[in-house]
Amino acid sequence: LADIANDESRAYRSVLSPENAAEFHKAIGLAAHGVGIGSFVYLRRIFERLIQSRFAEFKETEKWNEDDFKKLRMAEKIDFLKGHLPEFLVENARIYSILSSGIHELDEKTCLGFFGVIRSSIILILEEDKEKQKKLRLQDELMKAIAGFTPPPLGAE
Repeated sequence: LADIANDESRAYRSVLSPENAAEFHKAIGLAAHGVGIGSFVYLRRIFERLIQSRFAEFKETEKWNEDDFKKLRMAEKIDFLKGHLPEFLVENARIYSILSSGIHELDEKTCLGFFGVIRSSIILILEEDKEKQKKLRLQDELMKAIAGFTPPPLGAE
């Protein structure tokens, strides 16, 4: 089970901070050992940091006010950032309230029973981010290649 947790967290290191990768690994490990509520705590922290990091990534270019953003509830933050977040996350913002319920209201069995769905949802969100990064890298490479193109002189063979 620890190997599976390592493989999953390793697969998303390109889109997860070291802290989030470590906590993703812990969440999977806790669930594997029957600790549902604790696993939800780590997944919720990751979710919150994904939202916060996306705000930080775009706040300068979008000229957003950090104090105003901090006052928003999570659903409002997701709506605010919807143009900069993976589509699955925006469409399923309820993930956060499920994680919160797991921490505050649900029992271990219920959290464990739904852990797979939440883990897979986080993975889908991370996959969307990986694909976006891959697309942006390819666009950047192609733009540089196109900008650097110089045709051969006329008459040269």
